[in-house]
Amino acid sequence: MKTLTLTAAALLALSPARSRADAEAPAPPNPITVQLASGSETIYPFTTDEFPLSAPDASDPVNLVFEGAADPREVRAALLSVDGDRTAYGFPSAFPFNCTWSDAAGDEQAVWAAAEGWQGGAVQLGCGPYAMRFHLRLFRQGARTLGGVHMDLQVPNTTVHQVLSWELPRLLIKVDMLRSGLLGGAPYETSAFGPTPSHRTIPAIIFNGLPIALRAALGLPLGNQAHDVPIPCSGKASVFDVQPSFAPQSADLRNEFDIVFNQVIPKPFCSSGSDYVRVEGPVHFALRTQLNPSGRYEHTELVSGLLEVTPVNPLTGQAIGPTAQAAVFENHRRKLTDSHSDVQWSLGRTIFGEVPQTLFSQFSAGQHDRFAVTEDCGPSVP
Repeated sequence: MKTLTLTAAALLALSPARSRADAEAPAPPNPITVQLASGSETIYPFTTDEFPLSAPDASDPVNLVFEGAADPREVRAALLSVDGDRTAYGFPSAFPFNCTWSDAAGDEQAVWAAAEGWQGGAVQLGCGPYAMRFHLRLFRQGARTLGGVHMDLQVPNTTVHQVLSWELPRLLIKVDMLRSGLLGGAPYETSAFGPTPSHRTIPAIIFNGLPIALRAALGLPLGNQAHDVPIPCSGKASVFDVQPSFAPQSADLRNEFDIVFNQVIPKPFCSSGSDYVRVEGPVHFALRTQLNPSGRYEHTELVSGLLEVTPVNPLTGQAIGPTAQAAVFENHRRKLTDSHSDVQWSLGRTIFGEVPQTLFSQFSAGQHDRFAVTEDCGPSVP
């Protein structure tokens, strides 16, 4: 993958901060009943990372359904059992198509189904490195597990990911579940119930940096584009009948890495809407996944960094204000047992300028549904 050169206009930013909190999440509007060979399931066709829902077009589609031994720990065991050789199914023996699965870093999300209401994705898996990967979230809903999978690209010099595909990752999951030998029958597809023929877009400046061969593999235009490129989406889900393979045992898996932030981005909070800042410095990720003989699965993820933030003119990149230090911190926790599923995520951002500015948010789903955001930008200017 060749290096991408990006301007500020290409970067993704956090949504404007909101100030609200909900003790229990309300049911989503307009749920959809999906017909399956084993019966029907009434679901909301998108994931979310906030309550109440506000922007489904910015969410990920639900595009996988697991039945049989469908617990996320079973699906995890099946995918972790396969290697990266998919050449028998037409995939090249080359990055990113020869990746292997492992527990992944990622923001917490939830899905809704009539079976159990809002449930968080306690298991997240990634196939490939943080820079470009297939990213899977698994949400247990009664006797079934719903899934959302996509392929994404790390925007260089940031911790932000840009979705590239919904459909190729679904095919990769199908291939790997077949290779696991743990299916009780042939996978099949539902009728369309989600967004189609496309869902969200790839900014043109990011798209134009993608190799031609990758564009072709993703079913995207081959030539460079002047406008953002729609991401194809069939609106369907692949359905799998999973056979048991998960054997509870002790495990303690750890992974740490740094991402060096060095990019001009829209100011993510306390912004007039047209403020840009240059953010520089390392962000540290520390992941830990633990299992015990009773089958308890727990994943923790700590993200921390001390960065430098400088107000800039986005057109010239020139500083227009003093540099200040900024602290970033995130605490992710996901738990799954035979009887309980729970995810929690807290995020903190502080800019230590002449007037300190802070952003703090919390999200949880499962045993307790909660979303809250507080933003303190200092005293109002008269």
